[in-house]
Amino acid sequence: MPEPIIRTLDLAAIAAPQVDRSGSAPGQIQPGFVGDLARTEQPESPLTFEFAKIDDHGRFSGRTVLRELRWTAHTELDFVLRDHTVVVRERRGTAIQVTSRGLIQVPLPIRRWMSWGSGHRLLLVSSSRAGVLVLAGASILDDFARENFGALSEVTSQ
Repeated sequence: MPEPIIRTLDLAAIAAPQVDRSGSAPGQIQPGFVGDLARTEQPESPLTFEFAKIDDHGRFSGRTVLRELRWTAHTELDFVLRDHTVVVRERRGTAIQVTSRGLIQVPLPIRRWMSWGSGHRLLLVSSSRAGVLVLAGASILDDFARENFGALSEVTSQ
């Protein structure tokens, strides 16, 4: 059997050195390697993340989130402002639809309120369970990083 690509350190070999007949100097600990790296299943996130840019016509494309939400061309959408985000839901009888090319146009009043212009980067977060797409300016991640990762703030403040 070929040797595994990823090897793990056997901690028992470090804690209690074994007699070594390999010719190493006395007192050297020879770590033993176990067969395979134990893998644990990562829990599946109920959210899908994607980045997009607003084009010259106020539209963006988010193919991954559209696929996750099962929104196809002509799906009618409703936009609601909530805190510093925009919540988008499927709703019949609205004027905004997913285009045949998979683009979504953010209504002009919302773009103005959020100060989103052409080229503005958006963070798209979708939940297929709730059938919701949340739009936020990508700068929201800067705030998150500053609040949660102290090492980043040390590097970026210099």
